[in-house]
Amino acid sequence: MTDNNSNNFTTATEAWTAFAVGEAKGYAVDIAAELGLSEGELVAAGIGTNVVRLDADWGDFIPRLEELGQVKILTRNPSVVHEKIGTFGKISINGEMGLVLNHDVDLRLFLGHWGHAFAVETDNPRAGRRRSFQIFDHDGRAVHKIFLTDQSDEAAYDKLIGDFKADTQLPGIEVLPPLPKAVTLPDQDVDVENLRAHWRRMTDVHQYHGMLKDFNVGRQQGMRLAGPEFAERLSADALKTLLEKASESGISIMVFVGNSGAIQIHTGPIKTIREMGDWINIMDPTFTLHLRMDQVFEAWIVRKPIREGMVTTIELYDRDLNNFAIFCGERKRKDPENPDWQKLAESLPRLENTMAAVAE
Repeated sequence: MTDNNSNNFTTATEAWTAFAVGEAKGYAVDIAAELGLSEGELVAAGIGTNVVRLDADWGDFIPRLEELGQVKILTRNPSVVHEKIGTFGKISINGEMGLVLNHDVDLRLFLGHWGHAFAVETDNPRAGRRRSFQIFDHDGRAVHKIFLTDQSDEAAYDKLIGDFKADTQLPGIEVLPPLPKAVTLPDQDVDVENLRAHWRRMTDVHQYHGMLKDFNVGRQQGMRLAGPEFAERLSADALKTLLEKASESGISIMVFVGNSGAIQIHTGPIKTIREMGDWINIMDPTFTLHLRMDQVFEAWIVRKPIREGMVTTIELYDRDLNNFAIFCGERKRKDPENPDWQKLAESLPRLENTMAAVAE
């Protein structure tokens, strides 16, 4: 998220105080960046005033989020923001992996990346009073946020704060440098034919990540090397076409957005699509998506074999070739892919065809 306005704050405390009452310009992550800080460091500057540091065993804390009732959950990365309204439930925690499978609140949680947690309260003329739990990675980047709504149980929220409040409530946090990127094989060292053979033999979509890891290739690298049988580049306008056609058809789709510590999923039809500058937005009652179209450096259609046929995904990558969003059709386990979704996905314009048309 970006904002063209800038502030002239000199300290995190000054910046957070202004942000909390609506006197700062921009989003918290951008205000922090102006100071050379992570968002987590900015929020931590408010500890002792309107921010409470939490000390939680995630296996104890996450199941109790169901006590809040209806909430708005938010997961984002630098290119897209994914928001859902619903309730926690159907929660399982197994070591560093957490699952929440309560339909509207559908999350995959990678708890080894949950480094800092806060209860945060802000109050400003535009947004009003907002109370939330906010989780940050060890390097201070936002992982997941849970906002109260008018339907939430505020007493339950206060009880959770009381039960998980850290003993130390001094401002500030220590952050770690970002983790290094995974080292993958150079293209020329990859056994491409073997990669394609194993890709062809997949029987479950969840085998995909393990296959890439076995061959020590990155996600975008694997698609490039696998070739058009399995993956093809899409044109720059494919995303807009996808959303508009999905909205018009009423097809139930799945939208995945994630970061180091969480993947958040929407399942269902989408309806209201709005473009605002560089952003394309889904603006539905219980699901909103804000995606920066200028961050879509590459878009791909990807085909992953399963026992029941094929799963087709539309995947978006930024300039650093990081995957930041995935779209697919709703499919229940052991069911074949919805042919209407597959037809929609396969109808999207390919980059090669677009380039050829421009050259003519």
